[in-house]
Amino acid sequence: MKSLDSDLDLLRDELERLDYVVVHHGDHICVRLPLISSVVIRHADGRFRFVPQFGPFRRSGGLLFTSGVSMTAVGAAAVAFGAAPLTLMVGFLGMIALAHDACRFVLTEGCLTRLQQLIAASGALSARSKLPALGVPSGERPALAERLPSTVLDYGVADQSPGAR
Repeated sequence: MKSLDSDLDLLRDELERLDYVVVHHGDHICVRLPLISSVVIRHADGRFRFVPQFGPFRRSGGLLFTSGVSMTAVGAAAVAFGAAPLTLMVGFLGMIALAHDACRFVLTEGCLTRLQQLIAASGALSARSKLPALGVPSGERPALAERLPSTVLDYGVADQSPGAR
């Protein structure tokens, strides 16, 4: 199994300390959430990448799958039984499945926000990894770092380092 880089390994340790269910999969980790949803986290070139998933599908694919199955089931029931109680029941179950997906959207978005806050607060995104995210050529990075206000980082978050107070 491929080992994790140091930033991803530190994030995994912190998430486990906070009682998240974290699974190591080769070069990435996966945060398992309720309702068969998860967030895959990769770290490369100084950047964290997050992929929210519903079961084995990415989030959008999972929603399309649920929508397609629901529409097909309601259509098949309507053709087979007409406006019978069974058709109404299948329609109701399709609506419940879509509401389930809406709950999973909320879960994964909440997890993404929490992950971003943990990464920003832990200092895993050092100045060297933030500056490339701004699209600044490497030759101009030292000059840009000098122009940044000492109390504000490039994302508008107050600097919590002891020297900034």
